[in-house]
Amino acid sequence: MLEDTVINEFRVKPISPEKVVSSVDGEIAYSLESIPHGKCVMPAKEKEIISQIHATDTTLGFESETECDFDPYNIETYNADGSENAHYQYGDHAPGEEKYQEECRFKPGDKVLCLMFEGYDAVFPGIVVGPLTEEYLRNLYETDEDMQIGYSSADEAVEQWLDWDWDSVIVRPLARLKNDWEEMGDTVMVNRVYVFPYKKYQV
Repeated sequence: MLEDTVINEFRVKPISPEKVVSSVDGEIAYSLESIPHGKCVMPAKEKEIISQIHATDTTLGFESETECDFDPYNIETYNADGSENAHYQYGDHAPGEEKYQEECRFKPGDKVLCLMFEGYDAVFPGIVVGPLTEEYLRNLYETDEDMQIGYSSADEAVEQWLDWDWDSVIVRPLARLKNDWEEMGDTVMVNRVYVFPYKKYQV
C-alpha cells in the first residue's frame, strides 16, 4: 500500500570518535540527525513545504519520501538551499532494465558527502568511483560473509537485489566508519539520492 509522503530534514552533528576507523587528510565524518517535518498528502506541495523550513548551519538537506509496502517508492532529496538534489522512482534499475545505472549528478572523481543509514546513521566524505555494477556486486559476494549467509550464490544475490539498492553509486570513503557489526571497506555502495555536494561543517 502506498503511504503518505514524509518530509525529513537531515542535519549533521559530531560523531563519536569510536565510530571512525580512519580518515584522509583531516577529512571529517558526522553523525546524522533526521528531523521529521510532517506528512504531505499532496505531492505537488512538497517543494512548498520544504521552502518554508528554515535551514540551519548544520543542515545537509531535505528528503520527501514515499513508501509502498515498507520499501522506498518515490524519494526526492534537496540541498540545504531547497534546490533539487536527486530523485528516485521505483522500478527498472536492475541490470538490463531501462534505468540501470541511472545518471548521477556527480561524476567519477568528484568529492561528495554521503548519507548512510544501515546501522551507521552518518554522513561521510568520499570520492565517487562510478555507478553500481553487476560485477561489483558479484565480487562483493565473494568476500562478504553476511552476503554469503543471506544468499546461496552470487547469481541469487544479483537476482534478488532490490531495485532501490541497484540505484546506487560506488564511493571511496575519505573517512571510514564502523557500526556494531562491520566497518567500511575501501569502497562502499551509497544510494544515489543520498549523495550530496561536498562541504565541511563546523560542529
